[in-house]
Amino acid sequence: MNKKEESFDLRVLLKVLKKHIIPIAAAAVIAAGTGFLLAEFFIPKRYTSEALMYVESTSYRQDDNEMGINRTSDSQKLVDTCQILFTSDYVFGELSSRFGEKYTKDELYRMVRVGSVNNTDVLRISVVSEDPQDSCDIANALIDLSVNEFHRIIKTGSTEIVSSPTLPDKHTYPSAVKHTVFGALFGIAGSYVFFLIRELNNKKLKPEDDLMEMYGLPVYAGIPDFKKAESERRDEELIRPEKYSEEKTAGAVKGKRR
Repeated sequence: MNKKEESFDLRVLLKVLKKHIIPIAAAAVIAAGTGFLLAEFFIPKRYTSEALMYVESTSYRQDDNEMGINRTSDSQKLVDTCQILFTSDYVFGELSSRFGEKYTKDELYRMVRVGSVNNTDVLRISVVSEDPQDSCDIANALIDLSVNEFHRIIKTGSTEIVSSPTLPDKHTYPSAVKHTVFGALFGIAGSYVFFLIRELNNKKLKPEDDLMEMYGLPVYAGIPDFKKAESERRDEELIRPEKYSEEKTAGAVKGKRR
């Protein structure tokens, strides 16, 4: 694409934006308002309760002279092992039983997240549900089951609760701000693309000013708009009837002389 084509494309894009700026802005406002209403009143709220647990095996407690690389590698392996243990079918089965089968294992699997914090020996356990109390209770129950599973499988080692789960007082999803911003962006992009496609597919003859602005070429000839000229003449005749009355009288006199 050469510079002339790029310049033409840019002119077309700017022309569409300038020509339809009001409906595009209106679409942005409507879409932003829709996003806000959906986030505040229609999308189910979700609450997150988190806990932090430090895990360490006694076999990894090295002397000061031990190489730090091996210590880091062993710690990461232990954390990876704990992630698997704490999200096993056995743990989720026990967790489901504790809540009277209110949540199935598959549902709990989608609600729970277990992962390392910045590749350290600390695990973050998060539970997301539509009930803040359930999020907190499930997180506490999972902490208890995870500690038992750690000692049952790994046997040697220790766990420490860095921070216990708390009852969330605010929902973490959806975010009204994000939905409003995304709605506005969607409204702008969607309406602009609509008007751009309509403009490019418009096969009608364009006014001289549009052709010069979009193509950058002078227009030497054009097709008169007779309907528009006639309409303008009628409007002017209603505003200044004396002018056209005189013209008609003069025309009639000339006709008689001939």
